Amino acid sequence: MSEKQLSVVEAQLYDRQIRLWGIESQEKLRAANVLLINIRALGSEIAKNILLSGINSLTILDDGIVTDEEQAKNFLLSKSSKGKKIAEEVLLKAQALNPLVEIKSDTDSPSSKDSNFFKNFTIIVATCIKTDLLLKIDKICRANNVKLIYGDVFGSFGYSVADFQDHDYHEDQVQMKKRSHDGVGKTEKTTVKVQGVINYPELNKVLILPNTKQNVDTIKKLRRRNELFFLMLVLMEFRNKNNRNPTEVSYERDLKTLNSIKKEVYELYQFDESKSKLPADIFEQVFDEFVPVCAIIGGVIAQEVIKAVSHKEVPINNIFLFDPVTYDGKEETIGA
Repeated sequence: MSEKQLSVVEAQLYDRQIRLWGIESQEKLRAANVLLINIRALGSEIAKNILLSGINSLTILDDGIVTDEEQAKNFLLSKSSKGKKIAEEVLLKAQALNPLVEIKSDTDSPSSKDSNFFKNFTIIVATCIKTDLLLKIDKICRANNVKLIYGDVFGSFGYSVADFQDHDYHEDQVQMKKRSHDGVGKTEKTTVKVQGVINYPELNKVLILPNTKQNVDTIKKLRRRNELFFLMLVLMEFRNKNNRNPTEVSYERDLKTLNSIKKEVYELYQFDESKSKLPADIFEQVFDEFVPVCAIIGGVIAQEVIKAVSHKEVPINNIFLFDPVTYDGKEETIGA
């Protein structure tokens, strides 16, 4: 990705950000073309943050229709949006957030797109899709040097999973150095640019679900996992089977399904459920979709997009888990 020199107008608009992460990082952001797959409650929060960061273009891919429920949770929709295409209805308010960013809508189904469509972006942000499609997109991204991050919110639980491949980054660190001037020794602060590389595993080595042909031995042999990782897998498998989040409308049936999937996941990873520290009623926390949690996860994902594109600061390697009970954020490295 080549950097794009900022205009005078852009330099003025992004002045605070330039002070925060530097002109070089802002120029990399200004050259970035981002694909956002699905712009529902979580997607709208992600879109807001990356638009304000000053990217070059945002393509919104979503074949959904606006419902009453979606209208209540998505601040980019208007009262007249019901029954219309979500990707088109969010354009007006999204563009108002940053008129300098080119925004496009695409109402095709994400699963209908071929590899040529996905390879033209700097980074792809995906939400609300099934695991098989996610793994397919990840393969395309890896073949074309496109970065990928995926996230979802279930009730008050949320997470993100990233594949930034072989990602190089730099960060500014303040160090204390002794200097001598006129025979007097002084300790001064100096800022040093520290560089590093993170090698992300492909997602088919990270997201291994029941009834898979993938080998889970490497994951099982690693240190004990944060159990929220298993909760994430259970909810991914729930969507794979039902193409939706658990809902209050079908509470009893969905609760039964979740517990059944949990047993399959624990069996796959040879985890003794009697040693579980998750609350017995944890599944009560994952029904529907809480807007405040969407705002938190949307902020985290957008922050990772900025890091991935600008190569500034250390990104999460490779999973972020938001605890639905304590509201703490946890980082996990899986499959590396």
